[in-house]
Amino acid sequence: MNMKNIIRILQVLLVIVSLNGCTKDYLDINKDPNSPTIPELNQLLSGSELYMVEALGQGDFIGDNLSSYVHQLVSREVQNYGMNAQANNPYNTWNYLYTYVLKDFDAIIKNAEPEGNLIYAGIAKTLKAYTFSIMVDLWGDIPFTEFNVEGLIAPKPDSSKDIYNALIAMLESGRSDLQNAEAVNTLRPGSDDFFYGGNKDKWIRLNNTITLKLLLQSRKAKSDITEWQEKFNALVSANNFIATGEDFQFWYKKDTSPRDMRHPAISNYSGQTTFYISPYFYETMNGDTYNTIDNPFANIQDPRIPYYFVNQLKSGQASESPHEYRNGNFMSIFFASNGPNSAGSNDKSLTKLGIYLNGGKYDDGKGGAVSVKDTYGEAPHKLITFSSLKFMLAELALAGETSGNARNLLKEGVEAAIAHVNLVAGKQAGTPTISNADRDAFINQILVRYDAADANGKMRIVMTQKWIANIFNPVDSYSDYRRTGFPKLFDPTKTQDPGNGVNPVEADRSPKRVPLTNIASFPRSLYYPTNSETELNPNMTQKTNLPTPFVFWDK
Repeated sequence: MNMKNIIRILQVLLVIVSLNGCTKDYLDINKDPNSPTIPELNQLLSGSELYMVEALGQGDFIGDNLSSYVHQLVSREVQNYGMNAQANNPYNTWNYLYTYVLKDFDAIIKNAEPEGNLIYAGIAKTLKAYTFSIMVDLWGDIPFTEFNVEGLIAPKPDSSKDIYNALIAMLESGRSDLQNAEAVNTLRPGSDDFFYGGNKDKWIRLNNTITLKLLLQSRKAKSDITEWQEKFNALVSANNFIATGEDFQFWYKKDTSPRDMRHPAISNYSGQTTFYISPYFYETMNGDTYNTIDNPFANIQDPRIPYYFVNQLKSGQASESPHEYRNGNFMSIFFASNGPNSAGSNDKSLTKLGIYLNGGKYDDGKGGAVSVKDTYGEAPHKLITFSSLKFMLAELALAGETSGNARNLLKEGVEAAIAHVNLVAGKQAGTPTISNADRDAFINQILVRYDAADANGKMRIVMTQKWIANIFNPVDSYSDYRRTGFPKLFDPTKTQDPGNGVNPVEADRSPKRVPLTNIASFPRSLYYPTNSETELNPNMTQKTNLPTPFVFWDK
């Protein structure tokens, strides 16, 4: 066994011990984890689920940089769609998924099927299909049929539409495994399954939900998917999707030993950070029109704001250094900034991530510098939430694919999104939750706007609410924008002072107009990682024109 595998096994063991407790079976490791004996299925499942979540989340992975592309966060390193082919975050995600996660899913399937442990096999097929679908949505054509072929070091990419067809078939196979009443299932997942504890009925509902997601994603390219309409009709007719309380998510804990299991974005509280909340995102939630004059929620204040963001400044308190944007006590920097104050040191003045995003602090309005010492770090990484399902169904109804009531589905989606905020808030003693009265008053204002909007405006409202709910799940927001054109992204020509970022308060430390560089064309997919693919694999050719669609469904 080589040192790399030893280190990786130890990491997985630490995770299992930290989250689930330890049994003697977890110590019975004597082979390469990608060629396990049957008793090692539990270790493979735990490790692969954790690595998948990390690869799609924050920290050193895609969840950080991509959040700037969808204008949820702003980063100095990813200004103006500047995520190049050498960027570490997409490389780390690509590498984790191909090197660890997908190989482990294959190993589970290979070893579970012959022994009739089909719950394990069904879970692995479901997660493998989900993982590959995310990679297709990000990169387009990628190695699939030649992935994980022993001895093959230069796999060829498959077309994105062919992969999607194979993934839908893989989901069908996984669902059949989970539904197989005759399977012996000598080994059954339990605490080693961080998502559903081995509950096969919940996994069946998630499998259906992921299938719906793929069919939704490809609704403008139906002809590229074999029997799209038949599969869609059967799925919608069965109506067996995830239910309330069955969010597909991974809960980070407040434990720091033997491994730090707090939410990776808790690092936002440690000194100077490179990631800030987008003023555009904040204004959309706050009902402002400084930098989006056609904000669909103008003059409607979202009750989730103190859970999403925490202000370090108190009313009347000056910032440490000259700053770029301040709206009340909210302070940040602009996307594509060319102003003099974007790089100033304002560690104890800039607004930080709130309790809902990283398990940090709730904004009680009192201000004060935040610190990792004051936080729990207990928050989930969201993959597919119940609210996302409602927004997906609302989109399908508005697109004429179903006879569902889009207005009711929008209402249910926002209700579920607020319930999810309250769920996270409830993990910290003393943190208030959003009352039903405040929730209903907010939703009623949204529905008034929805009722007054035309078809395009209704779709914008649904997708913008999904964008707000899906913060820290930028992969789905990135795909949603390419598929629907919503939410509308930050555009300096739609500000109160066209061509600039507009600061609500002009002062000696902050200009009214913040000069911005010309915003680049929006990238329709990501570069392949140069240092792992295009320089080493002669069959992978680097992209040269990212504004051109690379994914088959991007029409």
